[in-house]
Amino acid sequence: MRRLRCAIEQVADWHADLFVEPHIVAFVAVASQYSESPALFDVGCDAIPSRWLEVSWHRDTVQKAVRLRATMQSGPLVELAAIAVALILSRRVVNLGPLDVTELGDRVDYRARKQKAVLEVSGTEALAELNRRHSEKVDQARANPFKWDAYVAICAFADRGHRVRFSKHPTKEGHDE
Repeated sequence: MRRLRCAIEQVADWHADLFVEPHIVAFVAVASQYSESPALFDVGCDAIPSRWLEVSWHRDTVQKAVRLRATMQSGPLVELAAIAVALILSRRVVNLGPLDVTELGDRVDYRARKQKAVLEVSGTEALAELNRRHSEKVDQARANPFKWDAYVAICAFADRGHRVRFSKHPTKEGHDE
C-alpha cells in the first residue's frame, strides 16, 4: 500500500483561499497528544484507492498548538483537526480542487468549485465510533441539496493508532439536474 507523506502546514498552500491555520494548529494539538511527528494514519477507503497517510508538523506549530489546547475544548479541536486531514485527502487523494464552505443546514461541510462533489467531515477520539459515525455521515452527505456525489472523511485520533474512513457516494437522488 502506498504511503502519502506531507507536512500539515502544506494545507495552507493547497487551500490558499481558505483560512486554515486554526485547523492546522488544531491537528497538531490533537495528534501530538497521541503520537510524535510524523503521525501515521491508516486510511481505509471505499471506492477510492487506500493508502497510509503520514503527517508531520513543524516546531513552531507545536507552540501554537499548546496555546490552542489551553483555549478550546477537546470536541471543537478534534473537528478542526479532522477537517485538516480531510483537506489533505481532498487535495492529494481525489483532487477536488478549490473548495467553498457550505451554508449551515446544507448537510455537508464543503463543495468543490470545479466538480459536482461535496465533502462531509467529522472527527472523534473514540475508535469505536468510527464506523457508526461514518455510516451516519454518509446518509447525511448523500442527502445534500446540491444533489452532487459526496465524499465523507471520518478521522479518529487514538493511542492505538489514528484511522480515517474516506469514501465516495452518489447522492440519493442520483444525478438529476
